[in-house]
Amino acid sequence: MGSGLYNLDRVMDTLAPALLGMPPGGGPWEKRRFPAGEPVVEVVGGRATGRTALLDALYDGYHAAVPTARVDLADAPYSADDQGDRARLDTAHASPVTNLLFTVSHQLGYERDGTRHTLTFPRLSPALLVISAWRPEARDRDEVQPPDLVAAEEELGELLAQRNPDAQARKVVVGRWLNALGGVVAGLLPGVPGLQEVLSAATDTLLARGDDGRHGSSWWHSHLDRIDGDTTQRLFALVRKFRRGGADRAEVEADLIAALLADIDGAYGLWKRRTQHPSLILLDNVDEALRERFLDPFVARYARDSREWRGRGRIMLPVVFATSLGDGSAARALTTDAPPWTKPERCPPEAWLLRLGIPRVGDAEIRTMLGDAVTYPPSLPAVIARLSGGRTGDALALAGAATARLRESGPFALDQLLSLPWPGTDEPVGARLVARLLPDGGVREEGLRIAPALDAEAAARLLRADRAALPGLSPDLRVRRLRDATLERPHWDHRPWPVPHPGKPPLITDRALRALLLHSVRTGADEASWTSLHAVAAARYNDGDVRARDSDRHDPRYLHHALAQGRIDTLVVRALHHRYLHRAPAEWLSDLNLIAAAPPAWAGFAPEDPPTDGVPDCASCASGGDQRVHAAIRRLLALVWRLSGPLSAVPSGHRDTDLVQVRTALEALCTEYGNSPRRERAYNAYVDAIADGGWIDALVSGVQAPDLPVKGSSR
Repeated sequence: MGSGLYNLDRVMDTLAPALLGMPPGGGPWEKRRFPAGEPVVEVVGGRATGRTALLDALYDGYHAAVPTARVDLADAPYSADDQGDRARLDTAHASPVTNLLFTVSHQLGYERDGTRHTLTFPRLSPALLVISAWRPEARDRDEVQPPDLVAAEEELGELLAQRNPDAQARKVVVGRWLNALGGVVAGLLPGVPGLQEVLSAATDTLLARGDDGRHGSSWWHSHLDRIDGDTTQRLFALVRKFRRGGADRAEVEADLIAALLADIDGAYGLWKRRTQHPSLILLDNVDEALRERFLDPFVARYARDSREWRGRGRIMLPVVFATSLGDGSAARALTTDAPPWTKPERCPPEAWLLRLGIPRVGDAEIRTMLGDAVTYPPSLPAVIARLSGGRTGDALALAGAATARLRESGPFALDQLLSLPWPGTDEPVGARLVARLLPDGGVREEGLRIAPALDAEAAARLLRADRAALPGLSPDLRVRRLRDATLERPHWDHRPWPVPHPGKPPLITDRALRALLLHSVRTGADEASWTSLHAVAAARYNDGDVRARDSDRHDPRYLHHALAQGRIDTLVVRALHHRYLHRAPAEWLSDLNLIAAAPPAWAGFAPEDPPTDGVPDCASCASGGDQRVHAAIRRLLALVWRLSGPLSAVPSGHRDTDLVQVRTALEALCTEYGNSPRRERAYNAYVDAIADGGWIDALVSGVQAPDLPVKGSSR
């Protein structure tokens, strides 16, 4: 059933049926894996990893069979990226939590086709209604209310203030207020569904003849025993508490969550508990604010109810799947092993939240995406894995673009993969992936501007040099905000380069994201713009121009940017030759690792043969002497640089022509180091680079700079 979800199919095929008691689409009853109560499941992963696709599949598989609510919490009225916009979601009459409870109760009570059980909310509805609709203070502002509603609120307010009001008289006044609300309830909270249903359910509860609990009134009377008064007075007292905000509002929101769960469980009588499946709540994009305000108190109440209601027959709490943006590797791997819910009385509340991480897709899953209908280059799955970062959605998009092109006539080149059109459009797939990973346009533009940077100071220089960027705000502060709000969030695949430089370069440590950004910058710029970007970034490592532009003593980070400018023969090889003579082998190989991780120059990678004209003399080559070391350095750098490109093919084997040349170059450097006189002799790490487990084996396995292994220590 869930085969299209790749690493998430176990949730659809095993975990969901164990929680709901039936497979997607309906079918025979399955044994309950969690007889003491089902856990709340949170699926954690980065962008484009399949979180939303999983909830789509769960909704499609179950909504026709069980009451189902599906809510995307990424936007208003539940969440907002900007802190100011988020603060405005909390008003005197509503909050992100009450908005969510309105939506969930509306969807669970909505009968789509008349074939399944729907839910009512006699406890939750009156509380939501009085919090949202009781607003006599509106007359002190500019809000206009109908005269009959104004009169009803005044009359009801007087009765609520009495110590022992006449119950029948108050019921009449409550009825007038509810009737007056009927004409304006839809406008109380624009954009929030379900107010009309809440009004109807609240009317049934507030005007119920008895106080026997069947309509929720006695539940509120006992639940709010900390508040003086009868049920109606206690409900209206929630309004004052809610409007005080802070901890008081959080306490009321916890009361509302308790009412939701009590209503859901109470909707199933003895017979329905034996014959019906539980309801299903699907919450997409739970952020940190909603985790604190909704998910954590929801799980705490869920755990408490599961413990307290045990022994009353089958518990009918909802099955809940939530997704959140985060580091999937930090959560538990997808599993259905029974956790300790068999003894719920021993479980703390947090144990009832089962957090599952989404694994990255790899070679096997990508080959399945590509299918057998087309013949594709052997390296295509590895290139897709590299550019997608293992994100399922990105891998599917790249595989789809590639297979569409492979069905056409003509040769297919790997280096054109990101320029292929997104299926059904003319937009390049690379640009679409960048837009999906960085959906905020302003953040995306900032990311493109600083993509080449190896550290924060270089990024600030790039922003400072960009005249099109917004003036006013300090570039250093803009970089700090971008890092805090976006680039250093845990949902990225953070893999800093293993090089001995401070700051853990590069600035953007999600390698797939950085590759996509750099490709977009390079393909969208002319040669002068691309070269200028790297010149600005390189200047960070030559502060004050203390070294001439063509000096062979530049920092390796400067040489990294010089290589991206295409200055392999005019500068980089000469500088590496100088460093070869004055650095230990392990340090030199680490330097080459960093330098060769540079993106391709605007004109592409280095030509096979160096130019014969316009190249400065190399001071490290003996005048008129043997230049085999210089040639070996140039050959090794050019090959490793090209083989380390994000769109480059993986060598076919140890006899690959490129790898034969890599080995030859390393052997020449190893021999020269071993035979030439040295003032200080360090461990010959070139031996390890050539030996088993060294650079040749690594390149065959798809390893690229800056990750080529460097062994050995000074001695």
